Amino acid sequence: MFSQNQQQINSKNTKRSMLMFLLLLMVFGPWCVGAQYPCAFMDSVNITGSYPHEASLASNGDEVVSNHSYIYKWMVVPPDLVAIYDFIMVNGQRVNTARHLRACVCRLKPCIRFCCNPGFYYSLENNSCLVLPTNDTTNIDHEAMPVRFKNGSTLAVNSSSHFLVNIGAPCENMSLVLKDNNRVNWILHENGSVIHKQRYLSKHYCYTPLPVNKDKDEENTSWEWEPLTCVPDRFPFVLGVREWTYAICLIITVICMIIVLFIYLLCTEIRNTFYGVAIKTYTLCIIIGYSLLAHLTLTNPLDISKYACGKIPVFAMLYLILSFYILTFISFNFYLSFFGIVLSKLMFWFMFFPTVLIAACWSFFVSYTSYNNRPVFGNDICWFDPRNYSIVVYFYTPIIVACIFSGIFYILSLIRIGEMTNGDSTKMSIFTTHNRFQSFWIFVGYTLFAWLICICSFAINYYRGDHTHINYVVCLFVAFHGFGSMHALLGKNHQVQQFLRRIDDDMDNDDMAEISVPMTTYS
Repeated sequence: MFSQNQQQINSKNTKRSMLMFLLLLMVFGPWCVGAQYPCAFMDSVNITGSYPHEASLASNGDEVVSNHSYIYKWMVVPPDLVAIYDFIMVNGQRVNTARHLRACVCRLKPCIRFCCNPGFYYSLENNSCLVLPTNDTTNIDHEAMPVRFKNGSTLAVNSSSHFLVNIGAPCENMSLVLKDNNRVNWILHENGSVIHKQRYLSKHYCYTPLPVNKDKDEENTSWEWEPLTCVPDRFPFVLGVREWTYAICLIITVICMIIVLFIYLLCTEIRNTFYGVAIKTYTLCIIIGYSLLAHLTLTNPLDISKYACGKIPVFAMLYLILSFYILTFISFNFYLSFFGIVLSKLMFWFMFFPTVLIAACWSFFVSYTSYNNRPVFGNDICWFDPRNYSIVVYFYTPIIVACIFSGIFYILSLIRIGEMTNGDSTKMSIFTTHNRFQSFWIFVGYTLFAWLICICSFAINYYRGDHTHINYVVCLFVAFHGFGSMHALLGKNHQVQQFLRRIDDDMDNDDMAEISVPMTTYS
């Protein structure tokens, strides 16, 4: 007797546990489903506020029957097609938003998308919906779409009954597909896909009426349905001859800068001066910056981690901007030297480190900044996007500011040189400084000319619609930057030339000493 009562109690407890489990599953089931997304975002719709299937109690009152489904446009959406989303897709970019329910309704019924509401058409010039003319437009009714069926027949069907209709352009910019400047004869199939020969559109398109024979008289203009496609927004990675040429020219300049750095490390008369330390630091910045640019040019962004894609350009930008401000320090040093003020290498580091801090803050600020609702770095290109002006705002502007300061000190130095007396100008120290000044500004001229070509190339390509800052002219002048540096900093600097001649003479003397050693014959 006791055993039977115990079994009944255990049975009731088990049923109560199952009841509680099913009730919790009803409440939290959709959130569990949301752990994975059962379909692409374009195939889903927001069903927040839709009616769920009500749970019902069985006749014995102990069991709960529920399929955890939702009702959307008189369709039952099963739980495996429902998920919790915390984002939406805007122009191909993931944008975080409040958590909401979405259902993959396009898995249940074919979907079709219209760019605009009835009575409107999508203007390719304005990228927006405009009101249709008031003339007869019965041939562009939403409810009469020609559809190709599996048996090969084409019938005009009621779009709202055969398809699930979505309104709105899927992307910010839409385009009309043309072949030989003529429109393509797209065919709408019963599964909602738009096909022309081997071209297949299933999601990122929308239908709009467009004029066929546009006449000045709107009454004589005929309209037809045309699918528009999303303008490819992802910047394609291309590794062709131009990219390889650009990377090779960058490496050539890096090799030239390594040679300059090596010579300035050996030249005892220069290496410990303000000028020598500044030139060595400049060459290091160019070596690192250009090497990183060559790496970014030759590497597919898909093969780089998201973190590296966002941080490598930060350091490239940092070193390249620093290189121009080092030129400003040298210009300032020359201006003071013509007044007899000599700055030591310690003064260079006092000027350099605060500038590094400011430039680093600026570079990392850019890395966390968006331009046109897109991150500056780390998106689909690991450098500045040539389709917008972000490179002008964040990169070229600080460089131009540095060049302006250098130009001011250059003009002031020329004025000071003109004011110096003949007695002052005949001093050996002034002669040496003046020679450095000339060789340095020849080098600065080469550098500014090479970078001016880069800026002009970007501007010309941008207005031409060729969205790249790399072309063969840029490649040529990047290499010119390296060769010009060797010519000006090594060939035009008398102290460097004297140092190289001494090395050459020492080598010649060693050779002569070996020749002059008497030969002893041993028997």
